[in-house]
Amino acid sequence: MLYNTRLNKRNLESVLEQIPGFSTPKRSLEQYVTPSNLAAEILWLAYMHGDISGKTIADLGCGTLRLAIGALILGAKRVLAIDIDCSVLTSALRINENFLKIFGHKIIMVCSDVREAYTNHVDTVIMNPPFGVYRKNRGLDIIFLKKAFEIANSVYSIHKYSPGLHRLVQVLSDSYGFRIIDEKIRDLMIPMIFKTHTRRIYRVKAVIYIFRKS
Repeated sequence: MLYNTRLNKRNLESVLEQIPGFSTPKRSLEQYVTPSNLAAEILWLAYMHGDISGKTIADLGCGTLRLAIGALILGAKRVLAIDIDCSVLTSALRINENFLKIFGHKIIMVCSDVREAYTNHVDTVIMNPPFGVYRKNRGLDIIFLKKAFEIANSVYSIHKYSPGLHRLVQVLSDSYGFRIIDEKIRDLMIPMIFKTHTRRIYRVKAVIYIFRKS
């Protein structure tokens, strides 16, 4: 594995690909693994903006730690990884054993609903929150975003794109004293993983938002 100054986005993607997804994903929690190419892109954006190296990072809804470990590879000082599913965090400890031998002392894992999680201020949030497409999760992506605005100065977040959501995100970020400094629309490929899925691949428009506190 490559952890040195020659690391680039393509190599980072290859390293992140080694981190498995969910063994038994829960539809109610919208447990889709962040594709390695999208994970590498959002991490690299944060790195190039100076929001990872030497910084304290939070990954809300961390899942199997793909974003958290990527931030540590890129030089984060510390990562706070929060997820509501304790079994996923336990699994993440096992499947990422090799990574955690190197970075384990720099990661704090917390099993908590993000709405109830208490944390001190962090420098940057990098996250792929639930999109809120499952009926019981409507608005959950906004709840994650509010928490991110409360605890950090810089926020990098992936959301399902729609013009209506974009307008809502603009109003919300303004109300918290943040501005959108960049947005990148990407195709997100979701494989057939749940019984309710009827297609082998679902293509969804997603957007990477970069927010900075004004």
